[in-house]
Amino acid sequence: MSNVKQISVFVENKPGKLAEAMKLLKSSKINIRALALADTKDFGILRIIVNDTEKTVDILKDASYAVTVTEVVAISIPDSAGQLSRVLDILGESGVNLEYLYAFIRQV
Repeated sequence: MSNVKQISVFVENKPGKLAEAMKLLKSSKINIRALALADTKDFGILRIIVNDTEKTVDILKDASYAVTVTEVVAISIPDSAGQLSRVLDILGESGVNLEYLYAFIRQV
């Protein structure tokens, strides 16, 4: 278990707006390690974990995006059936409430 920095970005909910933000990161060689997107009628909240948090924040703020940084907990679990359920049980029994969750598989 470790703490990592998550960047939250407000993106207009219109065609091409997410692509614009991604092109900024691509041109600056920012590697997105995890991503989650929640949307409403007018805007989306893009949550990303990247290889260079400070550089990413600077790039997005310079492009007039509303950006915040939050520490989140990262947990690595074994790649086998039932492991996520086991971790969620432990968190629930400990009174931890999850607001959202990233999931990805790291290939070795």
